[in-house]
Amino acid sequence: MMKFWDVVRADLRANAGHAKMLKLLPTFIFNPGFAAIFLHRVACRLRQGGVIRRRLGLLVWRWNVGRSACHINLDSDIAPGLFLPHPTGIVIGSGARIGAGTTIYQSVTIGKTASPQYPVIGADCVLYPNALVIGPLTIGDRAIVGAGTVVLKDVPADSVVAGNPGRLLRVGKAEEPAARPA
Repeated sequence: MMKFWDVVRADLRANAGHAKMLKLLPTFIFNPGFAAIFLHRVACRLRQGGVIRRRLGLLVWRWNVGRSACHINLDSDIAPGLFLPHPTGIVIGSGARIGAGTTIYQSVTIGKTASPQYPVIGADCVLYPNALVIGPLTIGDRAIVGAGTVVLKDVPADSVVAGNPGRLLRVGKAEEPAARPA
């Protein structure tokens, strides 16, 4: 398990293009995506302490929800390097798991159906605006979910899914174009 500040550095790198702790405060002030995930990490860290720290963690979480309009549940499992380019209206449910280096755009919902299981999002995925990822499903590593897509079934790694309901547009890695003869 990574140390707290190593996770923060990964989030800094993903959201601001650097991992310089000396630039933490200006990045927090001027980069809303980093601010949202940083406050989420702080709230989660505080929840690991005693009663007063847990209550302070809930207060930080509530303040973050109000300031960022992102409802990232404290019981979700988010790997380092989450990139939030436009962090407004994002909802991540309590049991959701999100892999390292994932990008989530505005108004994305990651939630569950009547099943108690939440989605598992692989590493280096991209979820474009207004995507709904609902139910006990897995999105494979490096998959792309198009804008406005409703995902109700598993998505294989290196795939592209779009539409309502989501359907696979590409499965596996895109082929490299053949080299042209000189």
